[in-house]
Amino acid sequence: MSWQAVARKEFRDAIRSRWLHGSTLFFALFLGGAAALFFGVLLGPDSRQVSNLFGFFASLGVFSFSFPGLLALVLGFISLSTSYGSITEERESGSVKLLLSLPNSRLDVVVGKFLGRSAVVVAALLVGFFAAFVVLLVTGTRLELGSFVPQIALTALLGAAFVSVGLCLSALADSNREATLATMGLYLVFAVLWGSISEGIPKLLNYAAEQVGMNVANVTRAQIGVFLKYLNPLKTYETLAAQLYYGPAQARLVSTTFGERAVLAPILEGTLPFYFSGWFLFLVLVAWIVLPAAVGYWAFERADL
Repeated sequence: MSWQAVARKEFRDAIRSRWLHGSTLFFALFLGGAAALFFGVLLGPDSRQVSNLFGFFASLGVFSFSFPGLLALVLGFISLSTSYGSITEERESGSVKLLLSLPNSRLDVVVGKFLGRSAVVVAALLVGFFAAFVVLLVTGTRLELGSFVPQIALTALLGAAFVSVGLCLSALADSNREATLATMGLYLVFAVLWGSISEGIPKLLNYAAEQVGMNVANVTRAQIGVFLKYLNPLKTYETLAAQLYYGPAQARLVSTTFGERAVLAPILEGTLPFYFSGWFLFLVLVAWIVLPAAVGYWAFERADL
């Protein structure tokens, strides 16, 4: 039963530190405010349907924007901020030794902290979606619950994934300063650099092939680049959210460049390869929850406290 006690302690600490209050207020204003702006001001009665905000995707050639993508960026940052100090702060204060003496095993501590901090993020997120839901009702917006409700569940999973990543960094770091720097660096990779890396690796593979008198076909390069993008939990979530409102083929193209779209669009109209399927992307998102937490436990189990 001790992991439950750790999880409850994490949740109570978040309430006392007012972190839960602040993140709840933020999500209520962000999601409720966006819904009020779109459905109460910008859109006419005939355009008031959930997909026009929570399924909003726009591509302007080299630049693309989506509301699910913006929500994922914000949620990723808040989730990492909630969890990156979960172990390092207690190691620096010495309270982790007291925590382990209660008795709680190190596995109890990792599981309890993951669940407790995930509950903090998900609770704040759900209040935000509830605020948006109230606005949808008041403005007479068509709800499209078959898409909207699964999107809420997906968003909660994304929050848990980033809590798991932050917990992993906290377990691997020797100090809170290290955990802070690692979190900032990793968030930069997820939010900014991942796309360039995904597009650069196929070009590098093609360059290496050319050195031995071969080449990588355009279609293969595009498939590798898009597949690598899907490994980013932000893009995984964005693509799965798009699939809730549009067809699978159209959803696979929301994170692509103009060139990738031109090459892959005819292929995606047919049968999707398994590594582009919705179930595969869902497993990628689940893996971002399980694997970082497992690595965090492995590191914490071997740490000299």
